[in-house]
Amino acid sequence: MNIDELTQFNLSFPGHWIEGDDRNWASESYLTLSHIKGLYEEAVVAYSQFDPITAENYKDKINEPIYSRCLNSIYAKAFVFALDGINKLLLKLCRHLHPPEQIKTLKTEYENRFGHLKHIRDSAIHIEDRGRGKTRREEQLNTNIIILGSFIEIRFSFTGEDGRQYEIEISDTTLLSAKQVIQKVINSYTWS
Repeated sequence: MNIDELTQFNLSFPGHWIEGDDRNWASESYLTLSHIKGLYEEAVVAYSQFDPITAENYKDKINEPIYSRCLNSIYAKAFVFALDGINKLLLKLCRHLHPPEQIKTLKTEYENRFGHLKHIRDSAIHIEDRGRGKTRREEQLNTNIIILGSFIEIRFSFTGEDGRQYEIEISDTTLLSAKQVIQKVINSYTWS
């Protein structure tokens, strides 16, 4: 994928700063939105480098060096971690920065779309537990099937601590879904 194709994912700030009488609040809100934008851009870059094995290219890809295939796992984790990090920053906006009222609704919308990424991220980070079929508290997982970073074409899957399977599609559709909510969050503020 070339860089020009990535412009469909661009987020924009409709001004240079957020208006408000409390300049500390405006500054911290702006910085948090900048971090959200930065994480989203990391997800876009990870997606742009992702090169999945599909039914169409299976024969060409199957003999690739193992290190080439490992790159997809790195890009998928970066994609997940970035989109999950956005959820955490939206939570910070809602809990600590008294945002415009519609932000709470948008945070819920984002969480409904991407809240499950926490389970993927946690399992990727705690692979030493998940790989043994255990939770972080050393309890047995409530499943007999353990998935640790497996791909089904463009879907990336992990078994969560609760024993359920969680997956995310590493795709433009996923990115555009995130963009839709994030741009609404940005536009909820009054800008100058």
